[in-house]
Amino acid sequence: MIVDQLNTSLRGGAAIAAQRLHQGLMDAGETSRLWCKPARSTDELQANIAEITLREPVSVKSIVQFAKYKIHERQLRGRSDEFEIFTMPWAKAKASHYSDSLLGGDVLHLHWINWWLDLPSFFDTLPASLPIVWTLHDMNPITGGCHHHDGCEHFHSQCGNCPQLKYPRSNDVSRLGFEAKKRAYRGKNIHVVTPSRWLQRQVEQSDLLSDASSVRTIYNGLDTKKFAPIDRVTARRELGLPLDKTVLGFGAVSLGNRRKGLREFITSVSQIKNASDFICLGFGDADASELQKQLPQFRTTGYLSTARELALAYSASDVFVLPSFAENMPQMAVEAMACETPVAAFDVGGIPEIVIPGKTGSLAPLGNCNELAANIQGMIDDPNVRQELGRAARRLIVREFDQEKQTGKYRDLYHSIAPQDSSSTPNRIAG
Repeated sequence: MIVDQLNTSLRGGAAIAAQRLHQGLMDAGETSRLWCKPARSTDELQANIAEITLREPVSVKSIVQFAKYKIHERQLRGRSDEFEIFTMPWAKAKASHYSDSLLGGDVLHLHWINWWLDLPSFFDTLPASLPIVWTLHDMNPITGGCHHHDGCEHFHSQCGNCPQLKYPRSNDVSRLGFEAKKRAYRGKNIHVVTPSRWLQRQVEQSDLLSDASSVRTIYNGLDTKKFAPIDRVTARRELGLPLDKTVLGFGAVSLGNRRKGLREFITSVSQIKNASDFICLGFGDADASELQKQLPQFRTTGYLSTARELALAYSASDVFVLPSFAENMPQMAVEAMACETPVAAFDVGGIPEIVIPGKTGSLAPLGNCNELAANIQGMIDDPNVRQELGRAARRLIVREFDQEKQTGKYRDLYHSIAPQDSSSTPNRIAG
């Protein structure tokens, strides 16, 4: 069995999930090849991960493609930075023909492929019989361009009049993108996987993948041996954190991403009593000097890349705060819980599937900073409850997110949709 996985880059939640599955498949004896978009630096490339160029060479057609892309792109100007990114299905260049590329496995597994592939031309080159697994890491594959719908239900039918555009109209770029995706997906053997039951429900409400061969939820796997609690004193000493203060963790690849709720985090934490008794620990890129003006004590770890670094930070934290406006199944919540750190979050997306009030953490209504603050305060004030929540959180993650178990679910899916003789299929890499 040869599985070709595609993800735009090697950084971010989708990339982490793809790499973990990639490693899990290889550990299980499958042939997995993980491909990404060529980048300026290849320092992050690991074994069995390679860059691949999937675009046509420069020609008159490619110049026309670029011109059309720029015309559509103009409609994205002036969008409020309160919104998440909006990406179109078109790229600056069409994708090269599938059979002429380096791909050629038994199953094609797509992850987050925005800012890379031109969907119309790429899907047009895929054989109708080719089994395609598509793990959706956000809503973009089922919308005309947004990655989180923010309550808009236009994606149920056809998009258009997009509230995330500065100048929405019935035939705007969201409608055109929706229609382009509908044509691209038509007649393809697509099996949709969502990392949360919440996202599965969104897929089932969208017209875009209504003809998918199957739709199911498989949680992203996690190595619960690497993501496990580390002695809190040890963790804090290694990170240079005080032993006598409560530590509130908060993180994202980019702390400046509006959807991650930094503003709400500050508002909520500012209501916590005895400010001198706790510190805030930010995981991810951040300008600590600016944050320290708004919070009494804020420290940042910078971007963390290894399981050991992350496990130390989670284990050093008493509570992990997740004030996101929209989430599918946030990796950081799963990782924190695996390290026995309870999560305080807003009730959005797939979060309620794992953060269960009174059992594994606490939830507040979306945007209700007063209640989020009260939930955090409650966990600070009662260490025994906090520790029990953490232990229960880890048990849930071990049961539902174990890497080997989740990889097994993907293997079962691959074998059920691949050609019957795929176990003997030779390596068909060209060139």
